[in-house]
Amino acid sequence: MLACLFAFTTSNFAQKLAHDHYTISGGVLGAVNYSKLRIAGENIGDRGYESNIGWAAGAWLNLPLTHSISLEPQVLYSMQNYSSESSTALIQNGNLTFISVPVFLKLDIGNAFALTVGPQFDFLGSIHDLPTLLDKKIASTSLSLSGGIELFPHAPLVLFGRYVHGFTDMDANSDDNIQYYQNNFQAGVKIKFFGKMIPADTDADGIPDVNDNCPTVAGLAMYAGCPDTDGDGIIDGNDLCPSVAGVGRYNGCPIPDTDNDGINDEEDKCPKVAGVAKYNGCPIPDTDNDDINDDNDKCPTIAGIAKYDGCPIPDTDGDGFNDEVDKCPTVAGVAKYDGCPVTDRDNDGVPDDKDFCPDIKGPVDNDGCPVVENAVFNAKMINFVTGSANLTAKSKRDLKEGAKLINSGDFKNLKIEVQGHTDSDGSEDFNHKLSHKRANAVVAELIKDGVDPNRLTAAGYGEDRPIADNGTAAGKALNRRVVLKPRQ
Repeated sequence: MLACLFAFTTSNFAQKLAHDHYTISGGVLGAVNYSKLRIAGENIGDRGYESNIGWAAGAWLNLPLTHSISLEPQVLYSMQNYSSESSTALIQNGNLTFISVPVFLKLDIGNAFALTVGPQFDFLGSIHDLPTLLDKKIASTSLSLSGGIELFPHAPLVLFGRYVHGFTDMDANSDDNIQYYQNNFQAGVKIKFFGKMIPADTDADGIPDVNDNCPTVAGLAMYAGCPDTDGDGIIDGNDLCPSVAGVGRYNGCPIPDTDNDGINDEEDKCPKVAGVAKYNGCPIPDTDNDDINDDNDKCPTIAGIAKYDGCPIPDTDGDGFNDEVDKCPTVAGVAKYDGCPVTDRDNDGVPDDKDFCPDIKGPVDNDGCPVVENAVFNAKMINFVTGSANLTAKSKRDLKEGAKLINSGDFKNLKIEVQGHTDSDGSEDFNHKLSHKRANAVVAELIKDGVDPNRLTAAGYGEDRPIADNGTAAGKALNRRVVLKPRQ
């Protein structure tokens, strides 16, 4: 039972961080004994004892082990009366005195109640009103187990009751099989002469927990035991910033600086945006929104870049292309040439990007290339036998002049695409094949007349590229043609 109560009590008290505890205490005690002998073994004749009143007095010393457990030895001078109606009883009528030494383990349960248990050692003192022959039959020492309760165990005056259960046969020299054991109920009062209670102070701040509004945190008496770490006059429990001195209207925190610019919100005209004192807590303005503040922007009203101190990338030639992407930054140009002007290397009025012969002059209507014709040769002279790719004899003679022209002057540096075209008579597939055969026939004739074959290509376009109305005979005649297109 004591072990269970001990476990319960220690568990219960463990929920607190600190407890009241006691110093060594001691004093005197007095008690009434209500005792008799307990008979066991072969009790022939049914011997028995009545309970008689005696007394005890002595001193006690309490040694605390924990806040609720203590060791308490006592020394008592005890007188016990015995009476039996049996003439064969060990003690018929008389009293014994003992020096009793109980050693109690005491368990406090709260402030009003305690349990005690422990061994008791009894040393026989005097024997009164007994026959002389019995003097040597009574055991001189005995062992008992004592257990009881105390009311208000730490008060100046303590009430107690206990039961003493003997384990030693008091008939020390008997040869029979009967045993006599002490039974004693004891009730009395303890008077404390010294010892005191030390109140719990969990945070060791010198303020007992019962008076401490913050019992688990060391504090100051002026704040009823609560701390004020930052010394701002607001206790930590009410201080939202306990380690930084603040003001009451911000619950113990300093005046906030939301944007962390070193200017508190009460003085900051831009409290949510970091700024500088010069602008009352607002950032340095950026009028042109180019992320370069006006103080460092040489063009504060025009968006620019840091490389040019806030000014835009320059466009020296004013062609709309800034100098960093303009390959001709000092000469106005166009996007196609990365800011450079359109070139016309042969100065024929056809820009190089549209000139199929950029280094040789030619008319605009011939894509900037010279026309393969002169007073002697014209591509319109080339004719074929009707419905075939066979050149007429005259066309072959004319192509000899054409070959001379292609191999002369600027033409010798050009390549020639021989294009065959037809009118719309016949099927589209037939016309394509016929135009291609006629172009190949012209190429073959020119090669035969001395033109390098690597300079010649043949292309048949059939009826796809008319230059006149195929609805008339005259238009059809114009559409049936061979064209020599120079290319550089």
